[in-house]
Amino acid sequence: MKELENVAANYSAGKANEAIDKAIAQAYADGYRDGYKDREEEIPVDLRDNKTEYVDLGLPSGTLWAKEYEKTDDNFLYLPYLQAKGYNLPTRSQWEELVKCCKWGWYGKVFRCTGRNGETIDFPKTGKIDTTYESGANSYLWLLEDSLDEENNAYAYIHNAVPQQIGSCFMGFKLPIRQVKIK
Repeated sequence: MKELENVAANYSAGKANEAIDKAIAQAYADGYRDGYKDREEEIPVDLRDNKTEYVDLGLPSGTLWAKEYEKTDDNFLYLPYLQAKGYNLPTRSQWEELVKCCKWGWYGKVFRCTGRNGETIDFPKTGKIDTTYESGANSYLWLLEDSLDEENNAYAYIHNAVPQQIGSCFMGFKLPIRQVKIK
């Protein structure tokens, strides 16, 4: 009788492993097909990094731009450069690529940047904080770059719906933060 019990145990162990293997293989195949179908239907992928939502504008470098400026509550986050560089700031070349590869326009209250794939991000007028708050007609953002000198660093700005050349200002002034990341 013990021999029959051993044979039955060996048989059931093999069948259980076989059933589990088949179930896992089927789940993998189903997941793969669902993912492929989502991609073909271009269901957007959630690319959030903490609270920051990123947009793929179809840029050659694969750079994803934050959908919005960083905020505290409902207000833009303004930081001096030394604090801002702790964020994923765009580089000079990433900004230049955005300017070159996208279409820009003024849409009511925002400068709109439309990527090659039709996706958009908006740049509302932010102003900057130097010795006083300057609301102005411009939208600003810090760029990640080695210091131009001991006191100044690079920033980009948009004026009259035209993404302007890169400027420099005192690192202690406060500009808003726009993040990027690579796919």
